[in-house]
Amino acid sequence: MLRTTIALLALAAPVMALASSDVRTKSSIFVERIDPQGSGARRVRLEPARQVSPGERLIYVVEYRNMGNRPVQGFTVTNPLPRTVRLDKTVDGNEMVSIDGGRNWGPLGTLRVSLGDGSWRPANPDDVTHLRWQVGDRLMQGETRRVTFRAIVR
Repeated sequence: MLRTTIALLALAAPVMALASSDVRTKSSIFVERIDPQGSGARRVRLEPARQVSPGERLIYVVEYRNMGNRPVQGFTVTNPLPRTVRLDKTVDGNEMVSIDGGRNWGPLGTLRVSLGDGSWRPANPDDVTHLRWQVGDRLMQGETRRVTFRAIVR
């Protein structure tokens, strides 16, 4: 199978924390490698996503940290999804998604895609362009949290 080298910048979309200049974000991307073991068992390894091939599974880890001098509360963490991947799933399922470049948001199951002839179909993971998490509880000074999601290389 031909391996595709994809620059990390092509996979890593800029992550933003809105409504708080004290919150810094960082995104890391790992590829899930599965090694067969004896007797049908499998060993899963995570490696930095430097070389990936279509169909491989990626794990995005989005960290956000309060760099300020006081607690922050009530902000959002938004992550655009590169066109080179499609959403697989998230760990907590509390995210909102956009299928139109970040203009409209909702749970994936509530969004619809226009077919251009007056009809609509339910949105699916292939349609997702952005993910967003609302952080309503207090993030103390120096505290770091993370959200994760999975994607599949197109």
